[in-house]
Amino acid sequence: MAVSTSSYLKTHYDTAATMGAKVVGSDFALEIVGFESNWLLCKQAPWPELSPQGEIEVPMPLGSLAYQPQQIKPAQQGSISFYETVQGTVDKMIEHIVANGGVFDAWLYEGTPEKYIRRKKITNCFFQFDPIDRDWENRSSPMLITGTLFYHYFGQTEEGNTPDYR
Repeated sequence: MAVSTSSYLKTHYDTAATMGAKVVGSDFALEIVGFESNWLLCKQAPWPELSPQGEIEVPMPLGSLAYQPQQIKPAQQGSISFYETVQGTVDKMIEHIVANGGVFDAWLYEGTPEKYIRRKKITNCFFQFDPIDRDWENRSSPMLITGTLFYHYFGQTEEGNTPDYR
């Protein structure tokens, strides 16, 4: 068991503190182009990052191996969920998107569309939604429309209009 001195721990604390406050997962907004006002209904969405699709195994002498990265992966997917309104706002948005080809573009904000640190553009997006489970016994939570968002991210990131969105 390691017992660290308080002065040693303080150096790590000070170093971490100089890096700034940590991002909170809830501090985001998804804004679908053409449905900008619906950003307040998106509960969950994926935050895109570019990375290799995987590894390439390279054989080496004596049965050993090395790895090198594959091409980056711009085609991505992740869970998405929306709160539905009594007026059917999300249902109507989905129907409109599907009736017009099913594909859309969107912005993901670190902050809100009005005040954000940075935003990321995702393109050629589409939804695959799960059937909604309505339940007579559920009197304690809003209805969620959940599913998977498929999209493309090519690293298009723009700096925001504020250093702090609070």
